[in-house]
Amino acid sequence: MPMTRRLLGAALLALALAGCGGRESGAPPAPSTPAGPPMLNDVSVAEVLAAITKAKLPAVNPRDATAAKCPAAGCVEATDTDTVSILKFPSTGRAEVYAAAMPDMLQAEDIVVIFAPTLTDEQKSAYRRVVKGAVAGR
Repeated sequence: MPMTRRLLGAALLALALAGCGGRESGAPPAPSTPAGPPMLNDVSVAEVLAAITKAKLPAVNPRDATAAKCPAAGCVEATDTDTVSILKFPSTGRAEVYAAAMPDMLQAEDIVVIFAPTLTDEQKSAYRRVVKGAVAGR
């Protein structure tokens, strides 16, 4: 008899647990997914340019290049100077694709900086430090 009670108890427990797991009515709705990919950072091209000029690195003659570059490049914003071009992309992946085709550049998350051929390796290193710091929020 004790064996029958244990089996009956186990069967009732299994039914109770099964009933709890499959309930649909009254369940809260599933959370909605975001409309687009998560934003890595909110650093703008203007903020990167400001960090460059604050570090006293050359960035002469800045001009908005968004309309000229972004339709083909896939960026969301772009600025050219006589020494660097700064582009912001909607995602790191898109920045990586663009950067892969550029011979002399820096990619930091969704920002790509293209160096003018006149810059020295030492100057490029200085730009790299400043841009990486700006993107990281330092």
